[in-house]
Amino acid sequence: MRKLKFGFIGTGAITDLHYLGYKDSDLVELSAICDTDADLLKKRSKQWNVKTAYTDYRDLLSNEDIDAVEVITPHHLHAEIGKAALKAGKHVSIQKPMAINIPDCDDLIDTAERSGKLLRVFENFRYYPPMVKAKQLLDDGSIGEPLSIRIKVVQGVGGDDWEIPYRRWKWRFDPAQGGEGRVILDYGYHHFSLAIWFMGEIEKVKAWITNRTIQNGWILDSPAVAMWKYKHADKYGNYEAMTSDDLFVPSKYGRPEDEWIELSGSKGFIWINRCTSELMDRAPLVMYRDGETTEFKEIDSDWGSSFVSGVRDFATAINKGHTSTLTGQEGKAVLQFCRALQLSAKENREVRPEEIL
Repeated sequence: MRKLKFGFIGTGAITDLHYLGYKDSDLVELSAICDTDADLLKKRSKQWNVKTAYTDYRDLLSNEDIDAVEVITPHHLHAEIGKAALKAGKHVSIQKPMAINIPDCDDLIDTAERSGKLLRVFENFRYYPPMVKAKQLLDDGSIGEPLSIRIKVVQGVGGDDWEIPYRRWKWRFDPAQGGEGRVILDYGYHHFSLAIWFMGEIEKVKAWITNRTIQNGWILDSPAVAMWKYKHADKYGNYEAMTSDDLFVPSKYGRPEDEWIELSGSKGFIWINRCTSELMDRAPLVMYRDGETTEFKEIDSDWGSSFVSGVRDFATAINKGHTSTLTGQEGKAVLQFCRALQLSAKENREVRPEEIL
């Protein structure tokens, strides 16, 4: 089987992690890259030994040798580039969120259906090994009937050699480019994706979000607290996010933020004790049932591994002609969840995700 030829549209800091899935891969090769920053493009071309480079994504899409693309740009460009890529006959993986509004999600889904090509929304937490194992344990009934989920998120400060330049960070705080909501939408998309993946569809939400001004005049939507009820059962979830410039969060990848999750069942509990960083010195995954505690100390807990698995999953789906995690419809549902939380906080009421149109 020949390797699939991929192109990157966008080569910012996060692509260091995306590239891990291509390094020494037996399924894919990175054959072309694109970025509007010519200097960065030159650097990446040398770093990754990719000789075909473009400053206009349309030129990359016209390259008939490219089978698929990863869209790794600011959020407001995802829908435009994703649709163009599908129309050009490429399979498309879009970095979450797939778009910043629901009409663009619908357009992407429709374009994918008409093109016959695969559309995948890339949200790497679903590929993080402790999350994958927790999902397996939950689905296997290891803690009985799932009853609730609790997600705790912290953002602090940290220092290491993986830094995101200011000019490539500021767009996340620009509502027109980042979609408004650095915590609830940009970062929170990961967590709310997991909430659906672990426990099912959301019936209604209630949220409290503090929007405050931080450095550079940016608006940060934290602290935040949210609760939700799942459809078709008396099952619930809750979420808490906090930010502190006095909290040190050790991080291998320059993102001083971390999360831990508790899944409660009728017969026990599952705790996922880290993901993005390494805040707590505990086993990455722990399960309690019938008076016994099992610690999964040896499980791979490197955040970078989720990117490797994500690339492999998408390539396998293309080769075998089946869907990949997340589909366009699933990606849209997560965006509706995020937007419902924001609307709930704004209007101080319960909101159903289907209200977000």
